[in-house]
Amino acid sequence: MSTTTEDAPKRLPTREEFAVELNRVMPVVTRVARRFAPPGDAEDVTQEACLAAWLYRHRFDEGRGSFQTWILKIVLNESYRTAARRRRNGLLLGRLADRSQVLAKAPAGEFDRDLERLIARLPRRQREVVGLYYFIDLPVQEVAALLGISSGTVKSTLADARRRIQVQLAGEEST
Repeated sequence: MSTTTEDAPKRLPTREEFAVELNRVMPVVTRVARRFAPPGDAEDVTQEACLAAWLYRHRFDEGRGSFQTWILKIVLNESYRTAARRRRNGLLLGRLADRSQVLAKAPAGEFDRDLERLIARLPRRQREVVGLYYFIDLPVQEVAALLGISSGTVKSTLADARRRIQVQLAGEEST
């Protein structure tokens, strides 16, 4: 049995090499965490994602995408795990607290907050594509690689999301 370079163990980056690569992508990592993590949890999500990237660095495969794409997947996953944990905690608190106090607080009427509320109503895939493309400023191809979908799907998802937001805005203006 011949030994090929594919059979050889993969060399892991040193701490210094990992730190250089992480520092290079850190601005977009923090923007993604701020965008997708629950409010107030972006720093924790960023730290957890960086720790996970270090611990599982042996799983990074350049053939499947860039380091940035790989770590952004980790950030998104950690954001969703944190949000799920919060929802579970919220269900428990909702059973213990008076729900009428929570529901009585209406969102502010500012356009940015209204837009955020409309985006939050979008299906998960549309929220991800809109957030990564418009708020994180990733190109269509990188959004596609990050989410594991085609560039055409990213473009059609953006169009569907814009249409859905316009319909929701038109419906609110008529009320």
